[in-house]
Amino acid sequence: MIEGSGRTGGGKSGHPGTAFYIEALLLAGVFTIVVLILTRVFVMSGQMGKDAALLTNAVHLAENGAEAVASSHSLEEVRKLLEENGNGEILESSKAEAGGEAYEGASGENRARILRVHYDEELNPDAEGGIWMDIQWIEPDSGEEGLVKSIINIYRTDRPDPVYTLETEVFISEKGGQL
Repeated sequence: MIEGSGRTGGGKSGHPGTAFYIEALLLAGVFTIVVLILTRVFVMSGQMGKDAALLTNAVHLAENGAEAVASSHSLEEVRKLLEENGNGEILESSKAEAGGEAYEGASGENRARILRVHYDEELNPDAEGGIWMDIQWIEPDSGEEGLVKSIINIYRTDRPDPVYTLETEVFISEKGGQL
């Protein structure tokens, strides 16, 4: 017989299960890394889902604001359509700022005014709500007749920039109606 040709390698080994322990340790390390990566992915997807829901709600609010603008011939009429439980206020252009920047078109007497309407997280009218819609009403430079431009911004208290912005225009005739 050949000496040292047995299953054990012919000599005495220091620790017979060392390879098993190293493989188990490496497997546990890889498993831990995979769990951490998947946890991060799930957290990010949850936040992305919340952001998508907020954007969808902002689009619905802006659509409602645009419909109110399209069916009105003054900012006061828009306020009557959208205000519930005292959640709306009309701001003069010099006072109405969002994110530290004044709205464009704010020069001129009553040329640009803003209707601010507040909502809670479920989009219910709430005067103290953390979500609000600003409808900027920019009247034409000459006379009563012409295109009235409206810029509708949806804000949330935890974000300095608008969540969503929509621009629309409506023609107001001399008689105070729309064509």
